[in-house]
Amino acid sequence: MLNNFTNKKIPYSAQIELTLRCNGKCSFCSIHSLPESILGTDMTTEQIKSLIDELANLGVLALSFTGGEPTIRKDLPELIYHTGVVHNFMNGIATNGYLLPKLFKEHKIEGLDYALISLDYPTAELHNKMRGIKVFDKVIEAIHLANKNDIKVIISTVVMKDNIHLMDDMCQLAERLGCSIEIYPCEDIIRDYPSKSYHIHDIQEIMPDISLWANQIRILRKKYHNILTDPISVEVVQKGFGGYPNYNQNILRCHVAEAYLFISHDGFISYPCKIHPIIKFNALKYPVSTIYNSHKVREIMKMHDNYPFCNKCRLGCAIASSIPTRWKTVYAKYVKGFIDGGLR
Repeated sequence: MLNNFTNKKIPYSAQIELTLRCNGKCSFCSIHSLPESILGTDMTTEQIKSLIDELANLGVLALSFTGGEPTIRKDLPELIYHTGVVHNFMNGIATNGYLLPKLFKEHKIEGLDYALISLDYPTAELHNKMRGIKVFDKVIEAIHLANKNDIKVIISTVVMKDNIHLMDDMCQLAERLGCSIEIYPCEDIIRDYPSKSYHIHDIQEIMPDISLWANQIRILRKKYHNILTDPISVEVVQKGFGGYPNYNQNILRCHVAEAYLFISHDGFISYPCKIHPIIKFNALKYPVSTIYNSHKVREIMKMHDNYPFCNKCRLGCAIASSIPTRWKTVYAKYVKGFIDGGLR
């Protein structure tokens, strides 16, 4: 309500990229091809905790950790505690699950509400091949341990040409494991840096037909109540953002610059989004509130998806952060999702 009806704005959610390093080598991800000069130096524990304090003061309600692979950081339990217990954020992590069993067994994880765990295939052979590490069995073990510790697990499935026919099997597996599931298509994510852009050159050979994916989701939603991929998100994925000047024909505009605050592993905040930065601010040097409320950032917020690189964008982080900006989409995603049982 504040964001829609007053000049005072706050981001609904924030995400801190704890590291760009990753122990996986997923076939559709360009992170493992980044040079050391980009991987750089990660923030210290105290720097991250200080930023968490600032996010709390700004009024952010939900904070998650991502990477790279966030579980390779040895201070993750301490950061989760500072986020979920000290500040009472809704706190989650996005992970490939490889190190989760070890993490759950060796530490008392306090303050973690959910884990978004990658699982693309219902069999170990196929999933391990795509992810580049023997991770399937560890994911299953991690899910059982999370259930014992009252940590909600959301399975995150990347749909590709070679697994789209297995989506029914994935929903069944998630149901047996007591998990919700998000099912989104593989994307051609181009990571822009001043010196070079990085992406998977043959990604088109992996990506599924979007209409086929959308129709499959609509069919599966009638069978399973644990699917979090809602009808609004499906429609936005089909159409993509970048609707200007006929944006009123689209069901949702991108609000990622306003609603979602992403802090990279080196402490920088990029606008309008983390994938296509046109300006960066050093959050280790300037207060987060000052950056977010600056005139330059407010002007970027007004642009929404009116940038050339926004055309046909269907990134999940942009969709998820934009949904809370309209009552219709809030109902479709969260209210109905809770009633149907997927968000319980």
